[in-house]
Amino acid sequence: MAWTAHQLVTWRISPTGLALAAIVLAAVTIPLLYAHQCLLAALAVALYRLLSVLSGWVSKALGHQDARQRYLRPFMEIVLILSVMGGLSLYRPERLFWPALALLVVTLIFDLERRVFALLQESRKITVRISRVGQVADIVTGSAGRTLLLMAACYWPVWFFWSGPGFAGLCLAVLIWRLIINYRRLASVSPITASEAATDSGSTASNDIEPDDASPDRPEHLR
Repeated sequence: MAWTAHQLVTWRISPTGLALAAIVLAAVTIPLLYAHQCLLAALAVALYRLLSVLSGWVSKALGHQDARQRYLRPFMEIVLILSVMGGLSLYRPERLFWPALALLVVTLIFDLERRVFALLQESRKITVRISRVGQVADIVTGSAGRTLLLMAACYWPVWFFWSGPGFAGLCLAVLIWRLIINYRRLASVSPITASEAATDSGSTASNDIEPDDASPDRPEHLR
């Protein structure tokens, strides 16, 4: 991993460039599925995931997380799921439209919950220990599981009539579980109490108060 990332940095390949190339590959799946080029569509999904992983490696090799690449990453996943679902709807609209729509809605809500909790976790500095079950659920419903599902859906579109709603139901169950667990985690974090806030504000105000004009420490001509 380190050697590959170093070579990409040497060739002046930026994480943002890799992310933009991945977005283009994701969008290409629409015309490929419409033209019934299932193998090429599956390869486009695989290449998308490869470029997404490489962009993360290059960011770490540079010693920082590129803000632009981090900004693009959520949109990359949205473009991928929209493109594949749109291509499948065009492939056989009478059979695959509703399964594609169901999976699209569930995954968008699922990703929204993950992003919101990540922001709250970062702002409140919450430390979360993920159990083995949570780790397995993240792998299955995360990028690894989605990549396998989307590649299979592109290569065997007919079977997506069953695999799409099945994966959507799995994501929905994990989403409900995450909502309950994360809600309890946020409830267990005690915010700053009113007395502490008043104490902090009082100490700040006392530091800002200037000495009184009648203070004996001040010279006579300044009173």
